[in-house]
Amino acid sequence: MTQACTELDGLPHAVFLRRLAGARSATSADARLGNGAFLALRLVDLLGPGRGPGHPDAFRYQHAATERMCKELPADRTETSHLTGLVRAVADAFQEQDARIAVPALLAYAHYLEDELRLEEALDVLDCMLSVTASALRLSDKIAAQLRIGRVSRKLNRFEDADAAYAIGRQLADAAGDLRGVLLSRAGRAIALQGRGNLADAERVLREVVAEARVGGYRDVEAGVEHALATTLLLRGQVADGILHLWHAFETYDDEASSLRALNDLGVMLLAVGRVDDAEHDQAVSVRDKDRLQMEGGKPDCFPRHLQRKGVRG
Repeated sequence: MTQACTELDGLPHAVFLRRLAGARSATSADARLGNGAFLALRLVDLLGPGRGPGHPDAFRYQHAATERMCKELPADRTETSHLTGLVRAVADAFQEQDARIAVPALLAYAHYLEDELRLEEALDVLDCMLSVTASALRLSDKIAAQLRIGRVSRKLNRFEDADAAYAIGRQLADAAGDLRGVLLSRAGRAIALQGRGNLADAERVLREVVAEARVGGYRDVEAGVEHALATTLLLRGQVADGILHLWHAFETYDDEASSLRALNDLGVMLLAVGRVDDAEHDQAVSVRDKDRLQMEGGKPDCFPRHLQRKGVRG
């Protein structure tokens, strides 16, 4: 496991206090949120084995102070909602003496931080979730945590840490009979290979995972891996083949954010083959058609005509 729960000057979760150091003032919204996250996670620490306060009143006092702090955070920030929910979940977990109650809130907060590219902070939350729950964590949550640690580490170019997390995730998924988790672990390690420059092996593994995901009916895995395969092919100079796989990813994605990301990358690939007008036209047409088809509950039933003219076939 990575050592993301950084201890700076002897303080765990000090990665959040770095926001204070970088803020224009200690009263700025970002500084207050960083301090709030630090205090909320210090409250989470009390759920860990052997870390609870000597008397329940001590926890209640710390919880009340942290809850009061959350009420003073900017109400219009998504992070405020995450911290407020986390503090509430910790109180429930302490009352029930079950740290697992706080896991959904911790995973959601880590996901939010990753989306905001606060990657060190996301790792801190994930590592500390594993720490406080110890062996009591459900196997499915252990798998989810390792997959996310792998992904965040990969984004930080910490490929050894990513590979180790994916390996643990696959081992756990194998034990649980979780084929989806196995496929995601394999795909993650392949994308880490891509990041290291081993494009041939990355392509080989991604093609294998796409085929197995399609047979198994794991559409979300299939879409994401098709997208990763397209990127790998682009890096290998196989742009036309990459465009094909990227379009398949667009067709298979079920969520709008991922579909639009695929469209953006499609534009990049079209630019790579010098079709500037087609890149702009296809994205505009595809967005329009996707909006229409979403209202009708359907999906595109044909490959874009501009791509067909370039000799690419769906």
